[in-house]
Amino acid sequence: MRIGELAKRAGVSVQTLRFYEREGLLAKPARTRSGYRAYEPRDLESVRLIRSCQEIGFTLREVREVAGLHRVLALPGRAASLKPAAQAKLLTAADRRLALIDEKLRTLTQMRADMAALVATLRGHERPVCPVSGVRVA
Repeated sequence: MRIGELAKRAGVSVQTLRFYEREGLLAKPARTRSGYRAYEPRDLESVRLIRSCQEIGFTLREVREVAGLHRVLALPGRAASLKPAAQAKLLTAADRRLALIDEKLRTLTQMRADMAALVATLRGHERPVCPVSGVRVA
């Protein structure tokens, strides 16, 4: 399939596919005689994997790592000895990303509480609070 069809089926732009190629996330496809990129069905699955990883917060560097581990985990039974190590590495990457998400949630929760207090103060529902001492101003 050509790049436009792959982009449409994967729900991304043509520029995104070219970016994935440049970054090494998507293998360089074969070319037709006229120079068009010729993608395989596996490329669609690769793009879907990349997008899924990005949607749950993995960085492009982590996506590259996860995609490599995914390839190992998807190998037939002859690679059974590789799978436990690949699974452990994937779990480590996921745990790392989960810890970062938890930290972001804590930060966002505090930011929300601070903003809600500011809004309440500005609406006149709360007395102003001194930012240094934390004492409510009369």
